[in-house]
Amino acid sequence: MEEYDKIEDMFEDGIISRHDAVVIWGKRGKGKSSLAGKFMSEFMRPEIAKEFIENSKELCSKLNDAGIVIWPPEDNLVFMDTYFEDNRDPDNIRTPYKTKILDFGLPNDKFDTGTILPFSQLFFEEIQDKWDSHNGSLPVHISKGMELARHIELFICLTTQRPYRVPKDIRDLVTFIEVVRMKTGYDKYSNILGTIWDCNIIYDNANLEAYLSSHDEKYVDKKVRFVFRGNIFDCYDQHYFAPAWYTGGKRKPLVLEKVQKVEFTKESFEEFEKNHKIGIAETIVKNVENTRDRRKKQDNGNGTTTQAC
Repeated sequence: MEEYDKIEDMFEDGIISRHDAVVIWGKRGKGKSSLAGKFMSEFMRPEIAKEFIENSKELCSKLNDAGIVIWPPEDNLVFMDTYFEDNRDPDNIRTPYKTKILDFGLPNDKFDTGTILPFSQLFFEEIQDKWDSHNGSLPVHISKGMELARHIELFICLTTQRPYRVPKDIRDLVTFIEVVRMKTGYDKYSNILGTIWDCNIIYDNANLEAYLSSHDEKYVDKKVRFVFRGNIFDCYDQHYFAPAWYTGGKRKPLVLEKVQKVEFTKESFEEFEKNHKIGIAETIVKNVENTRDRRKKQDNGNGTTTQAC
């Protein structure tokens, strides 16, 4: 298994490219967000960021000549929709810029989109929240944006727990990085020294689908290990989505009530029924009703009588 610390080595060996689109996926707690953070920290390294900024300036200069006035910042071109900071050097903390997944896509007359700088790196967390395959095809301005991202040299990183929730329009265009395991190293004082992620790389959606259905590793193109030196967990907000539990919609107030043992009394049984009432599943009711309707139709057709369920 090849081990990768610096992103330039990943570029050189073709693990990912400078203008790639990747989906990082794995079960909850496997380390998807932290691995995305490792990639962000690499793109924000001064020597790497400088390369992308200079290339962005060159293309922005041409766009300015065409009347599109945009210009890159001087520190990095990383944009994300949650929070991350590379704080390993307290005197030089590096942070990305803010973006929203709903801003992504080609300009159009129906949806508002944001202005994206050439040679940017875009990171979007839990994309099934906004780009969900269960909702059908993506709007054209998004799918075309993914198709044409290479033309302004974008690097796009998406995370999800379930790759099938990613629309096929996206899956057909990306590299898949499955986080198989994450391991953290400590010193004798329990301080975190670094983190490694053992990953499977799959470059083709057909192979991904075969892998998901069979779990046969013959569909895995490469096995790699990514390395971060330092405490990655101090760099990103592990509770960024916590407000989702407490905002929007109806929510009952918190009531702290100790559990009670069921007693063989009328009051205890009534309380049990109130909290644990079991009904017939709606699907079962519908199946019974459908069977009854079919048999009634048969009765009307041949004059015989059939007892319904």
